[in-house]
Amino acid sequence: MPSLNHMGVTVRDLEQSIVFYRDVVGMELFSRRRMQGEWFDTLTHNSGADIDVAMLRMEGLTLQLVQYLAAGGTALPLAHHNVGNPHLCINVDDVDAKHRDATARGGLDPTPIVDIMGLGIRSFYVHDPDGLPVEFLKPVALSATNR
Repeated sequence: MPSLNHMGVTVRDLEQSIVFYRDVVGMELFSRRRMQGEWFDTLTHNSGADIDVAMLRMEGLTLQLVQYLAAGGTALPLAHHNVGNPHLCINVDDVDAKHRDATARGGLDPTPIVDIMGLGIRSFYVHDPDGLPVEFLKPVALSATNR
């Protein structure tokens, strides 16, 4: 059966992004390396690429952060409503505490906490240093009446 290996995100400043995903999201940095060569050019259809890669993990997610040192592209307009725009959603036990913590630790443009569709599921967004939306959510068990 197929399974998720990792999700990759290209970033402008790897150090800044590591700090965000470690300190705001709560991930652990477990690998860091440079990648370049013909094999990588072939894999990515991007000749001359030279990248710095950080791998971070938490339960259920391995995140690959990539900073292009050579042959990089341009930043995409990240907005939740743009086609192809990803967002991460992280389960938390205490949305209020996470909102305070994420805001204090540099989560950009935090939204107010909302109750999703009156189901008792509380959620908010912050943005990473490059504008990628990151949602923090307190899930609840759904009863048969509110599914």
